[in-house]
Amino acid sequence: MPSYSSRPSVRSQFDMQVDFFTELARAGIDALRRLSELNVHLARQLNDDAVNAGRAMLSCGYPFQLPVVAASEAAPFIEHLRSYQQQLGGLLSGARMAQARPPGARADGAAHVPLDIHHTPE
Repeated sequence: MPSYSSRPSVRSQFDMQVDFFTELARAGIDALRRLSELNVHLARQLNDDAVNAGRAMLSCGYPFQLPVVAASEAAPFIEHLRSYQQQLGGLLSGARMAQARPPGARADGAAHVPLDIHHTPE
């Protein structure tokens, strides 16, 4: 029975597929890491905004000013959501660009050289 590891054409195709799936997995994990960081950053900002809004509303001396105070405290909240939306769009377009790269190309522009794990140095 012939061994497929000894055929150069089958082996190089297999190595290309392994490299492709490895790069795809790295790009996916990197995108998930950046998405997680972005979500945690937004959660912290919104938590701080809620605390600041609560303090401002509690320190309001006149009850009829509560809607005005609440509206003024909503501005940072809205700005953080807008910033999050822009950053999320950039992250998703960056992930799409990473998937569109040709096999063997890396994000830093360097060529990917597959390692020959069966080669023993002299």
